[in-house]
Amino acid sequence: MNVAPPIFDLDEFQELAESWSLAALERVEGGGGHAGMDTAFERLAGAPTLAALADTFALSRAETQALVLLFAAGHSARVAHAVRRHSPHSEARGVPTWLLREAVCEADPRLLAASGPLSRTGCLEIEGGVLPVEAHVRLAPALGERLCDLPAVDPLVTAHMLPLPGDATQADEGACAHLARALTQRDADGLSPLVPAGDTECGDIAAQLARLGLGAARILAGDIPVEPDQRERLARAWSREAALDAHALLILAEPGVPDTRIADFADRVLGHVVLVGAASTVAPRRGLSLPYRGQDTGQSDLAGWQAALGPQRSARLGPGLDAIAHQFALRRSEIEALCRELAPALDTARDGPEAARHLWHRAARLVGPESVPGVELVEPAYTWSDIVLPEPLEQRLRRIEGHVRHARLVLDEWGFAARMGGRGRGISALLSGPSGTGKSMAAEVLASALDLRVLFIDLSQLISKYIGDTSKNVAAAFRLAERSGAVMVWNEGDAIWGARGSVGNATDRHVNAEVGDLLQRMENFRGFTIVTTNLRHAIDEAFTRRFRFCVAFPMPSQAERLRLWQRAFPETAPLAPLGEGDWEALARLQLTGGGIRNIALSAAFHAAERATPIDREVIAAEVAEEFRKQDLPAPTLAWQGARA
Repeated sequence: MNVAPPIFDLDEFQELAESWSLAALERVEGGGGHAGMDTAFERLAGAPTLAALADTFALSRAETQALVLLFAAGHSARVAHAVRRHSPHSEARGVPTWLLREAVCEADPRLLAASGPLSRTGCLEIEGGVLPVEAHVRLAPALGERLCDLPAVDPLVTAHMLPLPGDATQADEGACAHLARALTQRDADGLSPLVPAGDTECGDIAAQLARLGLGAARILAGDIPVEPDQRERLARAWSREAALDAHALLILAEPGVPDTRIADFADRVLGHVVLVGAASTVAPRRGLSLPYRGQDTGQSDLAGWQAALGPQRSARLGPGLDAIAHQFALRRSEIEALCRELAPALDTARDGPEAARHLWHRAARLVGPESVPGVELVEPAYTWSDIVLPEPLEQRLRRIEGHVRHARLVLDEWGFAARMGGRGRGISALLSGPSGTGKSMAAEVLASALDLRVLFIDLSQLISKYIGDTSKNVAAAFRLAERSGAVMVWNEGDAIWGARGSVGNATDRHVNAEVGDLLQRMENFRGFTIVTTNLRHAIDEAFTRRFRFCVAFPMPSQAERLRLWQRAFPETAPLAPLGEGDWEALARLQLTGGGIRNIALSAAFHAAERATPIDREVIAAEVAEEFRKQDLPAPTLAWQGARA
């Protein structure tokens, strides 16, 4: 038997839907319908939009027939009148549930079940009655318009979601491959996992999705409804529209929006979901994909820099541009804005290295500070000329500087990263020694030498007693370090890198797990990390082995203390003349560099209060005060000429 070709004309589709529905209702009334119902339905099922619906939602024959009847009841006066004959006294709109079940050729008791595809995807709207059989069903208006070939989107979706254009040619191949692997995974309900994207720009994600043949739209976390029933309505409406248009949803995390609301909404969405921004600490039921870490080479968006600078400027910068792309994980829009701003300065620079240094300096200061507990992003205040160290110790620190400065050359161009399997890219150093011996100052000196800022981290504030908060804070700190390229300095490292604690309860286990997470992040971090501690012996040896450099800062010798004293007072300070013997008397005091700086500053304030120069009397008084702070007796200074 020859079957008529599929219908593509809207008027003919509506006419055939009307005749098939009238025949189906006549069959319910005992009229027997007509023999051509099956043929008519086969032609209806070939209509592009209806066929796409059936394929997208995996609808059975009965479910597809139900859609045809509900469509006709909402768009044909004759079918609507025939439906009302079966419920003449009802004021509800739509088709009674009992009538819908009997009208389809293959009645299925699960046809309208909440877990069925028609209900789960929001294709139907059900108005309840006193009894379930008295409920009335109608087609979602937006779906009815789709079947009329109108480019309509549910108003509920347009009120909350914003479409995102994506240029597939701009997509990063590694990120696309990671995203494709994540989206092809399925849980028991057939859902792909929630994909965390961190600080990746929405435009870049849209480009990756476009390369995979998917569109994109985004919703702000703050626009997710608070009430669960409203979240369910929005999730169903989006799920239907996303399936019809092959779209994925991007949720933009926002401060103050509970993680539970984001996770609950993501669980209700049937399509693909990507989370942008701070990762939720609540694991969704649909599962969570591993975040994309980028290529093992540590190369940042070199193509983005080259595109923003143009071929001539890129060639002029040469290897300097590779180093910049490696160091700073900036967004594409930030790169473009920075290159536009610096274009004149780069063109007038003396040569390529000078232009690269100028661009490096500005890139290192582009990212602003973030509100993360215990994290402070600052400019380094000291250089090599400010620090006083034993010669061997200074040489060790300069060796660390060289490792950081030439990391890309040695690891990438010389091939050592591949030889190490992509591991060991980050450079970490443990600086230990008594308080005031110059550990934090040395960190600033190294950052200044590398023309980077310093990200100081106070572990006492970063570590939270609330489960999950520490990992969230740590992730935010590393994200800021990666974007700004700053030197990470973890002060009081023994607070978390000390001997592993005993496991007495669930919180202990969680804290130990978070310590492991922090160590793992440090090993994966591609930048420069410094950990300082006053208690070297308190650091677990298992952790010590993970540092590339371990540098001990001793108490300064008398010769070093003399240099520290002579540098402690600025040239513009009103310092009374001191003889060589006076400086030597001060140098004989067992003080650290930090203690000497404290005395000099306090003496300056003391002198300002007295409206006198900074003389021996003032310095002696502040020396005595510094020793009292350390619970030590005040020393007697042997000033030159035996003057007190």
